[in-house]
Amino acid sequence: MKNHIIFFSGGKSSFSVADWVKTKYPEDNIVLYFTDTKWEDDDLYRFINEASDALELPMLTHAEGLNPIELMFEKKLVFNSRIGDCSKVLKMRVARQFLKKGIEPEIVEWRNKQYLKSDDFVTDATLYFGIGWEEMHREGPIRKNWKPFEVVMPMIEEVIDNAEILKKYGLTEPRLYKMGFAHNNCMGRCVKAGMGHHRNLREQMPEVFKELMEQEHHLKVCVDAFRYIKKIPDDEIDEEYRDFLYRQLDDAYRDYFYGRAKKPKVYVSPALTMEKGLIEFTTYSFMKRSRKGVTKPFPLRDLNREIQQESNQIDIHDVGGCGCFVEFDENENDDEPAEAASCKINTN
Repeated sequence: MKNHIIFFSGGKSSFSVADWVKTKYPEDNIVLYFTDTKWEDDDLYRFINEASDALELPMLTHAEGLNPIELMFEKKLVFNSRIGDCSKVLKMRVARQFLKKGIEPEIVEWRNKQYLKSDDFVTDATLYFGIGWEEMHREGPIRKNWKPFEVVMPMIEEVIDNAEILKKYGLTEPRLYKMGFAHNNCMGRCVKAGMGHHRNLREQMPEVFKELMEQEHHLKVCVDAFRYIKKIPDDEIDEEYRDFLYRQLDDAYRDYFYGRAKKPKVYVSPALTMEKGLIEFTTYSFMKRSRKGVTKPFPLRDLNREIQQESNQIDIHDVGGCGCFVEFDENENDDEPAEAASCKINTN
């Protein structure tokens, strides 16, 4: 009996892959493996639960315990198309720690574990990904990242119709596809997505877009203040006062970014109050936009304003996406929790 682990993202293709594996290896040990960002649409959870039930396959859920917004706050970074640590830390590192080192994350949940045929489902396992021909740029990096495991991508190697597989089990596809999103991840809030994606988010889920726009703004202010404090010369303040400024900043924003408060506390950046030093404010944003060869941050507030003004500068074909499980630094410390890693980044 062989082991088969299906990276179960909540998308249609990973469900089709699960059906393909079960059909081909009905007597083997098969596990659906879901790494949860804790930032997903409720309908994604509905879909993966129904899929596990319909397939009669066990589903293992792992989660670091942070969502992307919380991770950005901890790392004092605004992720974008070039920096996507949300997928690296919350998905890939969680999976690598477990599958390569046997280290379980903060959150471990099983569904339909009664269908697990052996508790040892990792040894010599074959890993499966729902990557199709349109995402073949992800194939090479995924295979490299998961050595020495054997990696199989049936959606590239076989002709599989997602609609037919859904019909076979009588399942309703996740609602984000019906809303025009390219994938069913993070409730459409992918920080690596482009103008077309976020415009669609604004149209389909205006309240979600509004909240994300506000979070991006407060992240920018928080990150800018943190970097200002970090850059204050040692001869201008002692370390005790610098630590006080860090704590003051943390107190102003922590409850907001962790969803315990609707707004941050009133906060005045030391850039505005200190007598010495230049006042510097930097714009950070999820999106970037190039004009006349110059690339600059393009905040969601600016996108929202241009949509209201019916600007023709918005590229509706700029969709983008995270490309989870592609980027990973082999030199990163897999054993280090996300919070510890962020603290190290924040204080150096």
